[in-house]
Amino acid sequence: MSALSASAQELPALHNVTGVASNDVLNIRSTPNASSTIIGFLGPDQNWVEVIRSDSSGKWGLVNTNETSGWVSLRYMVRVQAGSSLDLEQKLSCSGTEPFWSSSLDGTRAFLDINGEITDYFLVAHNRVENRNHKAGFSARSSADPRNTLAGIISAQSCSDGMSDREYGVSVDLLIQQGIDFKTITGCCSLQP
Repeated sequence: MSALSASAQELPALHNVTGVASNDVLNIRSTPNASSTIIGFLGPDQNWVEVIRSDSSGKWGLVNTNETSGWVSLRYMVRVQAGSSLDLEQKLSCSGTEPFWSSSLDGTRAFLDINGEITDYFLVAHNRVENRNHKAGFSARSSADPRNTLAGIISAQSCSDGMSDREYGVSVDLLIQQGIDFKTITGCCSLQP
């Protein structure tokens, strides 16, 4: 797969390392340049690596390593599968702060953990926003109590968790209705295999 065709695809997306010798690594660099500082590496058989976005040339992809983000040559990355995070064809792992929360979301279910209190939801509806193709909305109902609902907007855009130097390629705004209680929380998401 050429770097140009990789950059033309919707990102973020999961990729596998390819074309790297078994005794070598794919360097993660501080900037999209082969002579920039190496800040990490991917193994020659590393799979399910999230490429968040490409640079303006389409030859480099931004990935996360530890608590920061860096650049890999897309020449050595192949997209795992077609599909989009916005269409929930790949599982999303999302989180945010104040309050601390985490969620996993796929095409059928959502789990939401707020300060250790976990609620299981089933998806009722999901679709792209008609006038903004980089956004999608969803609604879900609690498995235990159908009066409790979860709705959200997923956006393919740069997102920061405010606690690290990592960059995320998906942001989420959640609307939570539990009885008469209503709250809104926001956070960032990454793709999961």
